[in-house]
Amino acid sequence: MVRAELIRWLQGRRLAGWQALICMLLAVWIPSIIRLAANGAVTGCEFTPYLPFVLICAIMLRWWQAAIVALLSVATVGGLFGGSPAFAFSCFMPAAGIFLASSASMIAIAQGIRLAFSAMQKRGADESLGGIVFSLEKGEVWASWYGNGPPVLLGSQFKVSEMMQDFLKQEELGKRFNQN
Repeated sequence: MVRAELIRWLQGRRLAGWQALICMLLAVWIPSIIRLAANGAVTGCEFTPYLPFVLICAIMLRWWQAAIVALLSVATVGGLFGGSPAFAFSCFMPAAGIFLASSASMIAIAQGIRLAFSAMQKRGADESLGGIVFSLEKGEVWASWYGNGPPVLLGSQFKVSEMMQDFLKQEELGKRFNQN
């Protein structure tokens, strides 16, 4: 059911409000601390510590919030590590351009994957493919529909078995009443 959990996570709501703001601030602050710690060994215009955090933001936030994180990262590297006249390193502009292009690519890919999963899940039910499929995993019963969304947990095998037997008895009773 890892696939189902992944799909639910990709379709889940993204962070908003103060949670998004905290995520954005941490996504700039944590790599800045890492960059400061490596400042003696790393010189110049290194944006490497910021890339994973931009990717995380691209997944967890809206596209424009992730873009703000990328821009704040460039400003931070230029302001903190660029010396007194900000952006003084000769490598800053090319490195910043490559970083922003990489960030834009990551953000676009993350958003594209989210949109693709949403589009796949919004298709209408096509019962010609077989309808509902039940599966059992670790004592739990899951129901899925061919080509239509992630599996849904129905409950324990014991409880679902009782419910299905009750459903079949009700169906039989309904058929008997309709015949009279």
